[in-house]
Amino acid sequence: MTVTTHEQSAKTALSIGLVAWIALTTLAVAIGAAVAGKPGVWAAAMGSGIAGAFFLLTALVAVVTTALKPAKLNAAILGSWILKIALLMGVLTVLRNQDFYHRGTLFVTLVVTTFAMLILESVLVVRAKVPYVEPQ
Repeated sequence: MTVTTHEQSAKTALSIGLVAWIALTTLAVAIGAAVAGKPGVWAAAMGSGIAGAFFLLTALVAVVTTALKPAKLNAAILGSWILKIALLMGVLTVLRNQDFYHRGTLFVTLVVTTFAMLILESVLVVRAKVPYVEPQ
């Protein structure tokens, strides 16, 4: 069994997540173009971009704070989550009265990509072989 450090696990999750996000974005844009044309492309790109930004910010916070105690890591993750929700509300407020994108495609892309990235992140965390104690 190969044991990895917290930092190695976080970096692995970040790199695999980037590849998965690019693949999901490509698929979403293709489906958005087929469903709603140019507005569907814009909606899919924005929805996937928002979900990807959520994932990347969480992964980056995990990589940067790996040396901290678990309580501080959790505080950093919670703080980044609050920041992400505030940014999402701001972006959706700005987009509310715009008509250059397809609303249904944005919603579906945002939800599907977010859940896919959360599932991927959960699987990577559960399968990481990180010891409970650090050797001296």
